[in-house]
Amino acid sequence: MATYRDRHGDAETLPATLPSRPAEDLCGTPAARTWAPLVEPGMYVRGVAGDEIGQVKDVRTGDFLVDRSGSLGFGPNGPVYLPFERIHAMLGDRITLDIPSSQIEQYASDPSAFSL
Repeated sequence: MATYRDRHGDAETLPATLPSRPAEDLCGTPAARTWAPLVEPGMYVRGVAGDEIGQVKDVRTGDFLVDRSGSLGFGPNGPVYLPFERIHAMLGDRITLDIPSSQIEQYASDPSAFSL
């Protein structure tokens, strides 16, 4: 049975010119690497208590855009970008955040309000 060392050699013998990727290509934080591939436009976003917040409209490297206008397109709240660190769980097309919907407005106006 071949060992890791048989297939890859010793660390001392590996060439120093191994390909590497810039940190920004690694999709940022651990939360972003976990959730970013799973979040898609059209998914529904809920607060920690299960109350509806909105629907995902766009996904970027470190965050995702949530349209809070409601199911009929009417509502007083505008869209907000939320970091992947705010995701608590996903089930099907539902994203549950780790914050209540009442704090979304605070987050939208002051992104530093939550420690990441």
